[in-house]
Amino acid sequence: MKFVEQRRQRLTQLRRLRPQFNEIFDFYEHLYAFLAKQPNAFVSIAAPTPADRVPHEAGFPLLQSTSFQVDGPSFGAFLRALIAVLQRHGRQGQEDLARIDQALADATLDPAPLFGAYVGRERERFAADAAHLGIEPAILEYLLGLACGFALHGAREQGLKAAEGEWRQGYCPLCGGVPVMGELVGDEGRLLLHCGTCGQSWPGARRTCTVCGNQDEKTLEYFTAGEDQGYRVNVCRKCDSYLKVVDSRETGTDLPMDLEDVATLHLDLLAQREGFTRVKRDYAPADTGKAGLN
Repeated sequence: MKFVEQRRQRLTQLRRLRPQFNEIFDFYEHLYAFLAKQPNAFVSIAAPTPADRVPHEAGFPLLQSTSFQVDGPSFGAFLRALIAVLQRHGRQGQEDLARIDQALADATLDPAPLFGAYVGRERERFAADAAHLGIEPAILEYLLGLACGFALHGAREQGLKAAEGEWRQGYCPLCGGVPVMGELVGDEGRLLLHCGTCGQSWPGARRTCTVCGNQDEKTLEYFTAGEDQGYRVNVCRKCDSYLKVVDSRETGTDLPMDLEDVATLHLDLLAQREGFTRVKRDYAPADTGKAGLN
């Protein structure tokens, strides 16, 4: 798939630019090699209908948990193969991954509903399944996040896209994911937000916090890190959140933002050291004043 190959090519460049992260890049090299060989055949996505536009116009993402038809056996096989990669080349959550793998093998965990639950931000489903398996919910969500990201990127490559029209929310208009990175584009430095789940981009407001909607410029700041040209961190002192931003006028365009996120982990450390948090959010349709911080 083109989006996987794009990441493999960028990974080669980043190894030269940021050799201090080569151990992390090794993991992603193995992950992308695995994904490059996988057919995206475990999920089908229903084409949006005119009726879907009504909740979308009210601030709901276009895709909901009911938008997907998942082939349980195929999805289970994909997840087990993905777990094998994580066990072989990753370091964290090994015992939990083994328990998930065993539950998939024993058919005591039905993976099909988890796809829609992940996109629909139904965290109670992950909490319940994790409790049943005796594992951390974050491990199960991470695994499903990789799988859903792969499937949705592939669907976007085949033509799936968000509805046209203005979108003022701080979450993805297509799947509801939070932005993994921002990007400054064009001579005037317009802000684009890039979804961390499906890769969809949408216009953002440079003088607005994407998390809480704060527009008070006295509490909106940014910082850079030394000579790290082309990257900055936007921070909001009202909700203590941060967003990493790539200036494509410095770095070049068409970069895979999920991989740029990995290559800027040092900026996360700097932001968190100053007390800022990278916020996960359950989207709050048409209400930027209730951003659902958690």
